[in-house]
This record gives sequence, C-alpha cells and structure tokens, in this order.
Amino acid sequence: MKVVTAAVALEVLGPEHVYTTTLNGSIDATGTAAGLWLVGGGDPVLHTAAYPATEKYSTFNGTSMEKLADAAVAAGLRRVAGNVNGVDTRYDSERFVGAWPSSFHGLEAGPLGALMVDDGTVFGQPLKPDDPAAAAAEMLRQLLVARGVVVEGVPAHDVLPEGQPEITRVDSLPLTAIVQEMLVNSDNNTSELILKEIGFKKTGVGTTSGGAQAVATQMAEWGLASDLVVVDGSGLASTNKVSCATFAALLDRLSAVLPGLLPIAGESGTLRNIFEGERVAGRLVAKTGTLSGVKSLVGFVQVADGDPVRFTLVLNSSRADDQSRYRPIWYAFGDALALARSTPRPDQLAP
Repeated sequence: MKVVTAAVALEVLGPEHVYTTTLNGSIDATGTAAGLWLVGGGDPVLHTAAYPATEKYSTFNGTSMEKLADAAVAAGLRRVAGNVNGVDTRYDSERFVGAWPSSFHGLEAGPLGALMVDDGTVFGQPLKPDDPAAAAAEMLRQLLVARGVVVEGVPAHDVLPEGQPEITRVDSLPLTAIVQEMLVNSDNNTSELILKEIGFKKTGVGTTSGGAQAVATQMAEWGLASDLVVVDGSGLASTNKVSCATFAALLDRLSAVLPGLLPIAGESGTLRNIFEGERVAGRLVAKTGTLSGVKSLVGFVQVADGDPVRFTLVLNSSRADDQSRYRPIWYAFGDALALARSTPRPDQLAP
C-alpha cells in the first residue's frame, strides 16, 4: 500500500515538496519569551539525534530537532516564562485509523498528528503519550534546557495565537527523500502523515479519509482504480485492496524513480536480512508487505545493459506471513528472477 501512497504523493505534492516546522513567539531584549509555540507542518520524520539508535530500522532522512533548538538559542532565547506549546492544527485529531485493530495502536503506528517528534515518544517515558503535540513540546523543552535555556512553564497543547511571530524554522528534505524513508523502512507513521498531507493539498483539510479519497481519485485518473480500495496510507488496514496488475502498472509508471527509493536485497531496510548470499542480493529492490495471512513483494531486479525486470508477488492465505512458508517461495522466485537477461534493443541490432 505504501507504493500506492508514494506514487500519488509524488504526483500530487511533487518530488520537491518540503515540510516546514516553525517556532513562534516573541523574544524581548533580555532573551525572555512569554511562551513558545512549536507549529507542526506535518513533517513525519522530525527527530532528536538519539532517536534513530533506538529504532528497528533507523531514520536516515530525518529532520533535526537539535537544529531548531540551536537556531532558537542563536536568535537570543535565554528564558521561557510560560509554556512550550505544541500546535498541530494542520491535520485532524484522529490519532488512529478506525479500521486498525486496537493492538496496533501506538505500536505499529500512531498516535498521529501534524506535530510528531521521535514518532511521538518522549525521552524517559516508557509509553507514548496520547497527545503527540504535547510530547513534541516536551522534547523541545528538554533540548532547550540542555542548551542552558531556563523554561519555567510546562509542555502543553495549544493553538497558535494571532500576532506571535516566527522565531525560526526547520525544513525537511524534499519529499523524494521522505518517500525513500517510508519505503526502505516501511515507516507506518510516515505513510499515514503523507496521506493526510495529500488530503490537505487536495481539500484544505488534513484527514485520513480525505487523503484516501484523493488517492483513489488520482488512481482513477491513471485508469488504475477498478480493483482498488484505499483505507489508509500504510497498508495496516486489512480492508485495503490492490491487485498485482495495479502494482505492475505503478511499477511501469514509476520505473525511472522508484528503484532508487526501495530497500536493497541483503543490504538495507526491510530486506537487509533477506536474500543474503542469493544471486539477487544487491540487485533486487522491492517493497515488502506483511499482515496476518498476507505477504507481498513488489519491485525490480536490475539487469545488465537493460531495463530492470518488474515483478509483483502477493500471497493471501492462512499463515502466508509465516517465515517458514513465504521464505521458500520468495527465494525460489528470486532464483527465477536472477536468470533474467536483457534483450537487444532495436538500435543495437541496426546497421
């Protein structure tokens, strides 16, 4: 499902789209701000420097919160007399997709919001807070205190009052890099926030339902919606439906850009421990997909002096996601794909 989300995001938002997070407030001549407002722009990969080391698949195209804190100090901030407030009004307040089982909440994805730092976690707290904006405010408070700023208030969730100027901002990498992060690491939070941003771009309201409708509309414009059901951006909802034919058409459409955004067999992301020592190691790039009873692999195999082979493999059956069941199929499939060779192009055969 993330391949669908990626394709539509690159079309609707554009590959150069960036997310902007701002810090607002007024700093007086003594370096004091009455309060601070950290305003989320939907950046799904805002993180502190220590966070990637705690992840199963480490963030590698993230946006640095330390950069924002350093810039605030450089702007003269020395004391915050009031609260550090998180603002997440760009998107709705739906923290989880309704179709997800409750066991996914906070573990596989969410709580979602337009302002998330470190996927909504807080250093020193064993569980994710219910409010990602307040959690982000707490992380900023910690970073400011570590830089010698006195913060007298508490982290809070608020709206941005009128008249509070921007102190500084931090921009994400272009969307292509964020999409790469999503696909290589199969990042559920990133895909869900991208879906909300698609909804925001199309309707002015950042919602999962609006994003899903925008994805379906774009896929229909491409002639690829006849067998499509879009419920979320990550594929966590078992009610999503996409056929192999649709995936194949998307691979053709994205053949110039997608291979460089996918994990590499035996090397990176969700494929780093798969196909090791096999003939397709280092050559096969693909997006994996896993749910209970579902296992999929969609991508390319590089061929010397020729266009890459495109492939789609979706397994739907009881225990299809058990390693003992899908691995033999994947490896046999990889062996078959490794036999592919380029065929001569017309210009190579011409006199």
